[in-house]
Parts: sequence; structure tokens; C-alpha cells
Amino acid sequence: MREPAWRVFSAEYNASKHYIRSEEPKKPSYVITPLGAKISRLFIVGVLTEVRNITDEVVKARVADQTGAFYLLAGKFRPEARHILETTKTPEFIAVVGKSNVFKPEEEIVYVSVVPERVRVVNEILRNYWVFDTARKLKIRIEAMQEALKMDEPTVKKIVELGFSKKIAEGIVEAIKRYEKINVERYIDMLRDALKHLLPEYQALGYELPAVEEEEEEEEKKEENYELEKEVLKLIEENDDGTGVSYEFLLEKTGVSSDKMDEILASLQDRGEIYEPFIGKFRKLPRR
Repeated sequence: MREPAWRVFSAEYNASKHYIRSEEPKKPSYVITPLGAKISRLFIVGVLTEVRNITDEVVKARVADQTGAFYLLAGKFRPEARHILETTKTPEFIAVVGKSNVFKPEEEIVYVSVVPERVRVVNEILRNYWVFDTARKLKIRIEAMQEALKMDEPTVKKIVELGFSKKIAEGIVEAIKRYEKINVERYIDMLRDALKHLLPEYQALGYELPAVEEEEEEEEKKEENYELEKEVLKLIEENDDGTGVSYEFLLEKTGVSSDKMDEILASLQDRGEIYEPFIGKFRKLPRR
């Protein structure tokens, strides 16, 4: 039976440090994420921001979502997917169905990527729908993990009895076995950040974020960063002469430190709001 394609955000996928390698040629291997997604295949939608040739037969690409970026490795066995990546002009929204891939150079180091099976150019509407759907699935796994961590001995049966699916329950139990500590609050924050720039849309749909208890100082810092991101994005949009807005201009207009500006620009780039066509010049991602 063909493995389902999981919808997960890149930050969760890239945090994966454990996997189950199949001993049989036709059996799938699985990446185990800290929140219990047991991934053999993925469906991702994001902004294609970089494509480069690693060898004559292998292309590496970067696809940004609201939490970071997926890394794709397309080779000779999927020429159609590779061709689309090579011929698509960045930045562009794309949808990818692919297989999980693991590189383990050392015992304690694991790098994950995606080997694309199918790639197609899409629009912002589909990307936003993917964000909502992925966030919904993330919220379910957050709730399942929270319940499992309350148990002395979490089992699939106990988690299923709480109303979660068997597939979710199996992944949660597997993650608890393999990860020494699971920071659920990190993924609650991820959910909040992923939906933040879609705030009007998710309010209209009645989507509610899980409650998060945070220190007042940390909350103020997040709000400050959010306001700075909006200011920088507006400066880039209003002052772009066709080649981008310079780093120095943004520093001068905002009055923030270079460290803070680096943090803001990195956040905007990771979410696919802006890109850097030339070193030190930034442009807003065009919307369709």
C-alpha cells in the first residue's frame, strides 16, 4: 500500500533526529519527528527560493514555509521533477510530493531532506490552504502529545481511547521512546507563528490557537519583533527601485542594531515574505 504524504512544517521535520530504516528493499523507511509524525512521504507547499546544481545529475533546492525551509534533492530518477525545479524562476510558490531522505554523517548528527516525486507551480491561495491544513494537523498532534506525556506509561490503546487515530497514537508512542525530552511549547509557538501573517483569514474561519502561558517579558519581545517585521516589510515594499532595498537603508530608517536587523530579515526570508536577489538588497515576494 502506498504511504500517505504527511503535511508537516519544515521546523518540525528538520528537528527530526531519529528514523526507522527498512531492512527490505520494497519496504519504506520512516523519519520520526519529535511530535510523532512517522514520515515516509511528504506533501509540502512553499516558496522556491533557491535552486543549484550539486552535480551534473543532482539539483538541490530550498522551499521556504512559515517556520523555516525544506531542502530538496532531485536526481536522475525523477527527471520531470528536476526539470521543473531547474526551469522555474525564483521566487515562486510550488507544491511538492516527495520521499523523506536521511543523511547521517556521524552517530549523533542527522540531516533530513526531501526527494521530490512530483513538483508543480501553484498560487498563494493553495499555499495558504496548506498552511491551515498543516496547522490543523499539528494542533491535533500537539494535543495528543500533551495527553500522552501526562501518562505514566503511554500506550497506543490509551491514546486511541482519548479519541485520537491509531496512526497518530503509534507515532506519539514511538516519539516518546526515542526523544529524551519533547518541548511541546516550542510547537505551540510554531503553530502561532505559522498562522500569524494569515491572521485575518484564520479569524474569519474561527480558528483558535491553543492557549500558551508565557512570561510577560518574552511576550513583549515577540510583539516588538512582529511590529519591526511589519515596519521592515513596509519599507521594502515602498522603497524598492526595481533592484531591491539596501541593508544600510533599512538600518538607517529603523534605527535598530545590525544584530536585530539580521534577525528580522532572516525571519521574513524564512517565512517567504522577502528574498535577496543581490547581496545586501531585499525585495518583497510578489503576490499573485
